[in-house]
Amino acid sequence: MTRWERWCLHLAALLTGATGLLYGWLRYFGQRPGEFGLEPNPLQAVLQHLHVLTAPLMVFILGVWVRGHVLPMWRGGRLNGRMSGVFLVSTLVPMVLAGYAVQVVVDPNWRTAFAWIHGMASLVFLVAYGAHLGASLRIPGTAATGRQEASLNPS
Repeated sequence: MTRWERWCLHLAALLTGATGLLYGWLRYFGQRPGEFGLEPNPLQAVLQHLHVLTAPLMVFILGVWVRGHVLPMWRGGRLNGRMSGVFLVSTLVPMVLAGYAVQVVVDPNWRTAFAWIHGMASLVFLVAYGAHLGASLRIPGTAATGRQEASLNPS
């Protein structure tokens, strides 16, 4: 992965994660009393829209990440960060598929189920992403410099 691709990934993860966390917080804990009972926070809709707009960028850059980082590491037999990396990759399918399902299912029960799956998988992804990033910064010659990856990337 190039330095630019890596920074795009970090930025996409930050924006998508922050908007998702803030939206979730306001959705479940940010209601306020209104004239006729509890009402959603006015920022909830804005954060939801921002999250839905940043998520496709995140999915795109995750594809670049798989091609430029995950596959070369897997093929090259790298062991550093493998445990956190495999765990991180395993969270992608439920996070992405449930995120799309939340937007398209009609039945409220299914929407709630997919929202919980998406939320939990996303929280696990963010924790695993932070752990994997932290592990790579402690290992000389890894993602912090990009030198090790470049030698494994055949293109």
